[in-house]
Amino acid sequence: MSRPRLHLICNAHLDPVWQWRWEEGAAEALATFRNAAALLREYQEFIFNHNEVVLYRWVEKYDPTLFAEIRSLVEAGRWTISGGWYLQPDLNMPGLESLIRQIAEGRRYFWEKFRARPRVAYNFDSFGHSGGLPQILRLAGYKMYIHMRPQKEELDLPADLYRWRGVDGSEILALRIAVGLYHTERDNIQLRLREGTEMALRLGRDVPVFWGMGNHGGGATRQDLERITAFAAGERRVEIMHSTPERLYEALKAAGWEAPVVWGDLQRVFTGCYTSLARIKRKAEESLGTLVQTEALRAACWWMTGEDYPEEDLQEAWRDHLFNDFHDILTGSCTEPAEKDALDIYGKTTETARRLRLGAAAAFNRLLPVRPGVTLPITVLNSNPSLIRTPIEVEFMADYRPLWKGEQHLRVFGLDGREIPAQEEQPESLLPFNWRKKLCFMGELPGLGAAHFEVRAYPGKRKSRKASRGHPDLNYKIDRRRGLITSLRAQNSGQLLRGFLLEPLVIKDEGDSWGTGCRSYRAVSGRFHLRPGSLKVIENGPVRTITESVLGYKRSRIVLHMIRYRFWPVIEFRLRIHWQEERKMLKLALPTVFDRGDLFCEIPGGSIRRPGDGEEYVFGRWARIEGEAGRSRMSLGVIGCGSHGLDFKNGELRVSVLRSPAYCHERGFKLTESPARKFMDLGVHGLRFLVTAGDAGDVRRSVSALA
Repeated sequence: MSRPRLHLICNAHLDPVWQWRWEEGAAEALATFRNAAALLREYQEFIFNHNEVVLYRWVEKYDPTLFAEIRSLVEAGRWTISGGWYLQPDLNMPGLESLIRQIAEGRRYFWEKFRARPRVAYNFDSFGHSGGLPQILRLAGYKMYIHMRPQKEELDLPADLYRWRGVDGSEILALRIAVGLYHTERDNIQLRLREGTEMALRLGRDVPVFWGMGNHGGGATRQDLERITAFAAGERRVEIMHSTPERLYEALKAAGWEAPVVWGDLQRVFTGCYTSLARIKRKAEESLGTLVQTEALRAACWWMTGEDYPEEDLQEAWRDHLFNDFHDILTGSCTEPAEKDALDIYGKTTETARRLRLGAAAAFNRLLPVRPGVTLPITVLNSNPSLIRTPIEVEFMADYRPLWKGEQHLRVFGLDGREIPAQEEQPESLLPFNWRKKLCFMGELPGLGAAHFEVRAYPGKRKSRKASRGHPDLNYKIDRRRGLITSLRAQNSGQLLRGFLLEPLVIKDEGDSWGTGCRSYRAVSGRFHLRPGSLKVIENGPVRTITESVLGYKRSRIVLHMIRYRFWPVIEFRLRIHWQEERKMLKLALPTVFDRGDLFCEIPGGSIRRPGDGEEYVFGRWARIEGEAGRSRMSLGVIGCGSHGLDFKNGELRVSVLRSPAYCHERGFKLTESPARKFMDLGVHGLRFLVTAGDAGDVRRSVSALA
């Protein structure tokens, strides 16, 4: 038999952002790639591997000469384009479309610039891997996946080489790095070579050793190359070769047929990252939804009106969005300056999308015939075909100048002249005269395209209309002492709650930024209580009723709006949170009667069942509890907007919404009272949640559309 081989796969793990800002990451990419090119000129047997389009784009922009040399080295087989993604993102919290774009943007760039199409994907440092990923990888043409985390202390796997089966049944050959990490230190290359040799001999097959300085770049060193040469000269039991992920796959694919199967997602590590830096997480979800909607609307606009498709603007916006999916940005493990940079980037993508959506609205409006006398037209764009009847809020100026005398009221009509129930509410501005207006009404929208409405002004006050008690399929009661919903019934079911719906809980949390070693967050430090006299109905009309509660805990407070709709079987919650609690977590509790219920959560590319053990798990945009209520199979679903941590025990779901460890703090650094440190997520936050309940099948079908 031939000797097993030790595949030396050199890379230079480089976080574009972490303890540093992106300019420093770009500068280090230039230095690292220059170093790699210089060593390739000196050592003819050496091969360098690197993923991450964003680094290559920086080199292409800031050092075109070096970029041209890299292209020559790739063509010569000395420099390998590996992985093929835009960067190494978080793989738990981004939406499905984000992960697809990471691959699509990466593969497009590498093919255009290098004619490279890698078959082995890797995310060495990402903090867990979604169970929907095997399907995505297979459909993208990948044959193998390599990761490092969760490491063996965090996740027990039957072998380093295994077949990873996703939630849909798709399988891909997977490898967890077993020798060292994704890099080497200054002085441990001989140790890694010995460990790799022993493993190859023990298993009787090829084994990889990933080496090169990182994670602030670096890569290979002359000293390590000399050490490798010396080690290879004295080791005859295994063949030592400079290699690539593609060659490793060719060597292992036969053994893969007999490898054990691992089902589901690869979890868990760094559970605090599901919640840390909540502002970034909320902006990530908003940005993704906005970009997907804008792209669909501009495609429809091109098809229906002939308007130019803004391809370059959208591509640039997508690249900015993908950058913030990086596994030290979205996870909240970066510094405060890096957080501000990320929020600036999201502002850029959102502004681009708003401009492009306005262009779509203008193009759709040009299709309308001239309508004399229409002074307040409303155009509503939609690209969610699963949700075409939905509440619409709009603010506008009622006239060019205020109505200084008399009264007037506003009514909403469709283009067919049919009046649509609507109600006036308090706009954002607080001016003491009749000018700025806000309306809410239920709109019927196309699955993709534009709907048009008209607002008409009439003299005098509107005749009062008695408000509805709410949708007949979803009824609730508010406890006047606590200012929270305490009873919920759906579709004539029995009671679904065993406590207060979305009760805020202050949780003890002394973990670091990552939540290193923290498996659960269950110890309640305190509860918010209703401020006397604050429970009031602040809006009440034919469309919806809004009830306000003001809750307090020490120096923190929550202004809670609970919204009941007449024509929509959904309860909406809007929370304005003034959070001042350092080293604490804020959770919202949903205690249900489903003691033996099942918890299902969205993940990128599917959904997965989570255990009811009270430990912290990650979810996407929605979670739902399913169980028996009387003789019916019922479900309660909660849809968030950028909240991704939860726990579940004895029928109670707790959603993690804010977390305040110190910025970029690793637990080995001891925090003291002086000097004062900066803590995450303090300040004002605006959150929204939707809650729906009813027949389990109906809720299952509705949650994605609502999200």
